[in-house]
Amino acid sequence: MKVLFISSWYPNSTNPLKGIFIKKHAEAIKKAGVEIEVLAVTVSYSKKLFEKKFSRIVDEAGITTHLIELNSRFYKFIHLDLILQFAYLKKYFYRKIKPNFSPDIIHSNVLFPAAIMGYWLAKKENTPHVITEHWSKVDNFLGKSLYSKSGKKAYNSAKFVTVVSEFLRKSLSKHFQSPENIKVVPNVVDTSFFSFKAKTTSEKLNFCCVAHWNGVKRPDLIFNTLENFSKQSQKPIVLNVIGEGPLLEELKKRKWNFEISYLGNLVRQQLAEKLQDSDYFLHASNMETFSIVIAEALATGTPVLASNAGAIPELINKENGLICNNDVESWKKGITDLINTNFNNQKISESAQGYSLEKVGNKFIELYKSI
Repeated sequence: MKVLFISSWYPNSTNPLKGIFIKKHAEAIKKAGVEIEVLAVTVSYSKKLFEKKFSRIVDEAGITTHLIELNSRFYKFIHLDLILQFAYLKKYFYRKIKPNFSPDIIHSNVLFPAAIMGYWLAKKENTPHVITEHWSKVDNFLGKSLYSKSGKKAYNSAKFVTVVSEFLRKSLSKHFQSPENIKVVPNVVDTSFFSFKAKTTSEKLNFCCVAHWNGVKRPDLIFNTLENFSKQSQKPIVLNVIGEGPLLEELKKRKWNFEISYLGNLVRQQLAEKLQDSDYFLHASNMETFSIVIAEALATGTPVLASNAGAIPELINKENGLICNNDVESWKKGITDLINTNFNNQKISESAQGYSLEKVGNKFIELYKSI
């Protein structure tokens, strides 16, 4: 079986972390025994008026990846120009991919722009189309975009649409003539890195938080809660902040009554080690269609305190953590309850194995075989 994996969210020379979770889905499919090639069309900012780059690599998982990079100071207009993007995709596919790799299934990721382009290509090739959706803004897109009609056709003509959470499945179901074709397949956690390590006792309470600190994330809630909680805590508090983003800038200027380490972006091995060494993981957000960082923390056996937002409650239960509303009082009570609960760290890790490459890859294989 040959699968062409199409995405517009994918690591590229401008942003090596873009769509890394989609890349992990491709790796899971490869690991399950499928012949898979990736065709990514990315649009990024550049100081130049317009530049295009074409590259073909074999990545660390052995996946042949074709990357079309369209970069411009007017990148926002190019992002909206689906006809232009599809012209490059189609030309590349017929010249560079199909002569040696004729796919049995086209599998696109995120409705706009990749899945609409995947729908057009699948229709032209008379090939079954599968879509995986991660996007929380689909409702807005389908209500206002010039491409909303094409988006609805893409969804409803697909053999299956997979989503990363039950929350997203329910949100999308109203756009489908056959909602039963929506299947939940979670994001991937690389359990070869994010694995169980027994916690050690410490004179300090070690907390960790991880995110791209922009958009809907709420680092202010984490900081203000720990500031409040530190006044009554019997142990000194340490917060390791991983990741970068504009939401941290004002927080860095303030003085806090607890110890903070700003660690920036870390590679997987370093991130896994920090999670393993943490007593608790904190994740504050106004919206999540999934949360890979929560899943990664759980895979290391680390209990989680997180916002009651989007799909987060699907990952958290009384055995592995707590959820709370997005206000300081609720979070303060949540931290108090968290540190007074006896968690079985190894059991937490074992329960998160459903996010492994093998388990996620097998879910995709089941769908492909049914097609």
